[in-house]
Amino acid sequence: MKYIRDPVYGDIGIPDEFLSIIDHPRFQRLRRLHQLSLAYLVYPSANHTRFEHSIGVFHVTRHATDNESVWAYALLHDIGHGPFSHLLELSLLELGKPFNHEAHGREVAKEVLEDSVFSVKEVFNNEEGLLVHGGVGTDRIDYLQRDSLFTGIGIGRVEWDRLVRNMWVEEGRLYISKNVLPNAEHLYVARFILGDAVYFHKTVLIADRMFIRAVSELLEYYSPKELLSMDEYDLIAAFRKIGSVWWKRIENRELFKMIFRGSERKARKIHEKYVSQYGEEAVLIGYRPTFYSRPDVYLDNGEPILQASPLLQALRKSEEKRSYWFVAVDPLKIPLP
Repeated sequence: MKYIRDPVYGDIGIPDEFLSIIDHPRFQRLRRLHQLSLAYLVYPSANHTRFEHSIGVFHVTRHATDNESVWAYALLHDIGHGPFSHLLELSLLELGKPFNHEAHGREVAKEVLEDSVFSVKEVFNNEEGLLVHGGVGTDRIDYLQRDSLFTGIGIGRVEWDRLVRNMWVEEGRLYISKNVLPNAEHLYVARFILGDAVYFHKTVLIADRMFIRAVSELLEYYSPKELLSMDEYDLIAAFRKIGSVWWKRIENRELFKMIFRGSERKARKIHEKYVSQYGEEAVLIGYRPTFYSRPDVYLDNGEPILQASPLLQALRKSEEKRSYWFVAVDPLKIPLP
């Protein structure tokens, strides 16, 4: 047994049979992938990585089940991510080069698991994997706590140990005891608050749109496959090598400024107006999506938690009203209104 010191949980024990996975270069690469993409432009301490997140999910999952194959899945659930995590995936999708990190992760896992006691099939085709990726799964439990800690927004600290002790999978469904419904509600409240405060903060949204423009420049020199094989050090070096103006602006935090948020119709009208006056390079248009996923989790009596919880129903309705379109402009070229 080896131990890793973690700021969220303290000492995390790593049994010997998992050391070959963690020591593999493909897993070590996760040290060089930001968990929160460009959120460090708003929260300077948000520099945590997919590496410590994966270790954290592993730790929480060990408290949820004795199934070691699921522990391995917890370690490897993010192994397929590219640089800047979901942001590169979004960029490639918008630029007509779709990519799925989960499918890619299975391919990468074959290499990582080659010298381990686990097979890809038993790790990725395990019904209890729902304990990791389900609605109140260990992935969400860890990232909300970790993101909360490193951004300084304390809402994400939840009684995770009590929740996972009362969580199980049966016939393809994730169940929790009715006694821990308040803990599950806390998890969704934390996600709701962190949505606007971190994941879709207006400055993060603008930086993301600028990043997509930077990736479009890179695709003139590199294939999507080459970009996905990089870590963030490689990607930043590539941006610098081609002299990406967009990345330079991000790096120096010379960001565009939001001048409108509202309906798609009005956003497009404003966008067209500014483009006609100042050109495409001076204006951005984007969308703040709804940060909602149906909590497919059930109480021990079979009732869906969404049906059992008026709070979760209210959060769903509130989140549906928080999406909007926005327009941002280059303040160096366009006088702000």
